[in-house]
Amino acid sequence: MSTTESAFGRRAAPRSLLELAQRQAQATPERFAYTFLSDDGSRTTLTFAQLDRQARAIGARLQQVMQPGDRALLIYPAGLDFITAFFGCVYAGVLAVPATYPKLRRPMPRLRAIAEDCKATVALTASKTLAMLDLSSNGGQFQQLRWIATDEVSEDAASCWRATEVGDDNLAFLQYTSGSTSEPKGVMVSHGNLLHNLEMIRQGFQIELIAADDPPRAGVFWLPAYHDMGLIGGILEPLYVGEHSVLLSPGSFLQRPLRWLKAISDYKAVVSGGPNFGYDIAARKTTPRQRAQLDLSSWQVAFCGAEPIRNETLHRFVEAMAPAGFSPKAFYPCYGLAEATLLAAGGSGPSRPVVKKVQRTALARHQVVSANGQDDGQSQELVGCGQALLEQEIVIADLNTSRRLEPDRVGEIWISGPNVARGYWNRTEENKRVFRARLDGDDERTYLRTGDLGFISEGNLYVTGRVKDVIIIRGRNHYPQDIELTAENSHPALLPHAGAAFTIELQRQERLVIIHEIDHHHRHDNFQEIIRGIRRNVAEEHELDVHAVTLIRQASLPRTTSGKPQRSLCREQFQEGGFRVMAEWIKENGAAKRSAAGRQTHSAADKASVALENRPQTEEEIQRLAERIESWLLDWLVERAGVPAEEIDRDKPFAEYGLDSLTAVELSQELEDWLDVRLTPVVAWNYPTPVAMSRYLAGEAGGGGPAGDGGQGEEADLDNENQFDQLLAQIETLSDSEAEEALRDER
Repeated sequence: MSTTESAFGRRAAPRSLLELAQRQAQATPERFAYTFLSDDGSRTTLTFAQLDRQARAIGARLQQVMQPGDRALLIYPAGLDFITAFFGCVYAGVLAVPATYPKLRRPMPRLRAIAEDCKATVALTASKTLAMLDLSSNGGQFQQLRWIATDEVSEDAASCWRATEVGDDNLAFLQYTSGSTSEPKGVMVSHGNLLHNLEMIRQGFQIELIAADDPPRAGVFWLPAYHDMGLIGGILEPLYVGEHSVLLSPGSFLQRPLRWLKAISDYKAVVSGGPNFGYDIAARKTTPRQRAQLDLSSWQVAFCGAEPIRNETLHRFVEAMAPAGFSPKAFYPCYGLAEATLLAAGGSGPSRPVVKKVQRTALARHQVVSANGQDDGQSQELVGCGQALLEQEIVIADLNTSRRLEPDRVGEIWISGPNVARGYWNRTEENKRVFRARLDGDDERTYLRTGDLGFISEGNLYVTGRVKDVIIIRGRNHYPQDIELTAENSHPALLPHAGAAFTIELQRQERLVIIHEIDHHHRHDNFQEIIRGIRRNVAEEHELDVHAVTLIRQASLPRTTSGKPQRSLCREQFQEGGFRVMAEWIKENGAAKRSAAGRQTHSAADKASVALENRPQTEEEIQRLAERIESWLLDWLVERAGVPAEEIDRDKPFAEYGLDSLTAVELSQELEDWLDVRLTPVVAWNYPTPVAMSRYLAGEAGGGGPAGDGGQGEEADLDNENQFDQLLAQIETLSDSEAEEALRDER
């Protein structure tokens, strides 16, 4: 099928999401559209008819207070409430603005910036979330919002909905890109952009539309709804083809990747996928015994995108999952970005990945030279991301001349086609430069400048890096200047505008490094305290785990002639040891070490010994258990998190060690296994010291409730639920030695 019209047979293609949703409700009203799987094993569902009815009700409520084209923020934890609210906006002709789920009762700078940028007038959320948000600490446009809890809107309101004329030229929603907190950019996605991209995905995946008399088909997705891949790939594409979308929260997947694979197995899913790191975690953090219980033979399309795709990750995943029936022919490496709605390049159906091995040094000079016979240290494997689909064109443009480059030449990736969005909201000048670029000698067609580097070889697109210095960790963009500002504000000894943030590759992962100059008047300060402040603030502000902090002498940071930091040169000097270092901290990796206090590593047998009798424990028993848990936590900080033993203090917040949700997710999983209690993925955020956490856990495990006042009950669960932006950026991958040890224990 080469066009959208042919995909729908004799019927004309829908012109909007509104028309699409109504068609599905009419054709297959009682079929499941969405199922959400909770961590406790429960599930909630929506049929196509229920979705239509609830969207009408919410749409009618919005029509009472908004005009078509007005903007509404969507602020939801993972679940089905987001979906009904999103379609409520569609039914009302209102622009939905999906937003990250905030930490409750805390400032919300990103939400405030988005609200002010798009001039939102309404915020939609769930009643529990609304009761716990701290609205008083956020000023400006944010405080002027009208808040509506959509789960309290009666379905009876559906009868009051007024039909809205929505066409393909109308905007469907604003997709705010990840990156700078202070200057978020909202991509304007029209109904036409969206429907064209949905058909591109369908054709690329080579999946058929599901007719009313066809057997049902399922897909499984864990990416968050406010992420373009989560929204379009996991929610809207299944609706487009009539598929059952089975959803779980990002936190649920990241805490226990087996949940993702088990859902695919249980529902016989045909389509699923995610970023490269998702496959890596699933392979590393599941065991042969666990995978032996799975049946992944139904998995026909395993898409992979949103960050650099690593061939070694795909190999590792195949080796791990082949015994469960996964086929390497199911892989679908692809390339996309919000500015192109979602998918920009992909293959004609899933297949074994196409890999090109090139010389690393040549690639750094934007040249493509085959690495025939060279050792791995001098070569780099690149995974092909397919080609342009359905009336789209992809070209490689010279960075200096804007001329079209020949195959096997590295330049900026430019895209033209009906899927390219209308531009950024209220950014006229930037839109001219980014969305309306022209090739040298061609005045007839405009292109989207992606900001990504790549080349085309034998029809395949290969992505090699970024034009600018945007840092990408776990699929999330971070602007280095934002991180550098956070670092310099950590201590008065750090000179203004005298730092550089960049990443290095270590154990196949991108790791964050921060370099900063010290004011010579503070050369006798406590440097370790300064470093701890940087690590703590970056963890709190950006939810990033800092791998290394290097403090250097004043006036020694490499800069351009205009005074900007030369981050690439900083990276080279850091790796070569070329800085005049005053103090440095580098996170230890690898095998666990014994602390100076002589604490011992807890083996699986040690953990098993904590099993409690099937009765509530006495107060004295709970206290003894709290002491054991506290000792375990202190050991863990030294042995697994790499915190120097001399820094350990039982009353010191975890954030003081520079730890964040990266360690929180892994820690919660180990504590669950040890104590046999259910915990949120980031329990350490709510019980922020070893003392507070151990008292809480002892009370939970002992059956007597929290031992102390550290708990926050339902608020704690909501606050920690589905923090994708944090978890996605921070989740820790076991080293090879640790992974092998865990597998030996499991066997």
